[in-house]
Amino acid sequence: MPEARPARAFSLGEPMSGRFYDPNPVYFDLLSNQPVAGGFLQFYNQGTTAPKMTWSDQALTIPNANPVPLDSSGRANVNIWLSGSYSVRLTDSLGAVIWTRDVNDGSVGNSAFPTLEAGKFLTNDGSVVQWAEILQLPDPTGADGKVPVANGGVYVLQSFPSYPTVPVVTDNSVKTGNIVDQWGTATMPASGSKTSNVTIAFPQPYVSIPNVNASISRGVGVVPAGFLGVLSCIPTTTNVTIDWSLDEAQVGTEYNLVTPIPIAWRAIGKVAS
Repeated sequence: MPEARPARAFSLGEPMSGRFYDPNPVYFDLLSNQPVAGGFLQFYNQGTTAPKMTWSDQALTIPNANPVPLDSSGRANVNIWLSGSYSVRLTDSLGAVIWTRDVNDGSVGNSAFPTLEAGKFLTNDGSVVQWAEILQLPDPTGADGKVPVANGGVYVLQSFPSYPTVPVVTDNSVKTGNIVDQWGTATMPASGSKTSNVTIAFPQPYVSIPNVNASISRGVGVVPAGFLGVLSCIPTTTNVTIDWSLDEAQVGTEYNLVTPIPIAWRAIGKVAS
């Protein structure tokens, strides 16, 4: 036999109510398995025998008879709306009790809407329905390329943070942005005279003249007479020419460069992005 099931219904600004059945079922006698023709549905305060009102409209303005009569097919010919909790008793036409059930209007557990509050949304804390603040994102108009960032209890739009430039490192250079520091070695050829030079091409060319330094990689005594000589650099954007000169007034083969000189160089400057 189908049982009556409460259906929940809410209406802002009206009394809370719940429908006892929808659609209207046929009530049966369990023993005879026949419709309870001419029977009754009696409504009481839950757990008591004190009669309690039901209504035929959701607004709870049109009261039903109590008990509610059933027709020859075992149906109630009125809608039955509840308010609160009930004990419901189904009887046959002679008043014999077929069953008793406890039902309610579906509002148990604070399902009723709280008083409206502008600008808030309806939520719950696990037991109580309540209004809460809406954490809205700010209007993005005119804020292309920005991101929302929490600022206390609100969001604001901010530009993307600038990220530090990560150096690119190789075995003979470090590039940070468009600045390149590169280095290497070369050999000053043995010229057999008091001067010599070597031209070195930069692995990465510059867009403006870089700062270049050069040094002799071995100890003093590069000529037989024991003198070191002086280096000078003439850089361009693509290479550097390193000159060696022994600025001594003395003459003689012992003052000539007869052994190649190991050179170390370093250049720092701006390159194309």
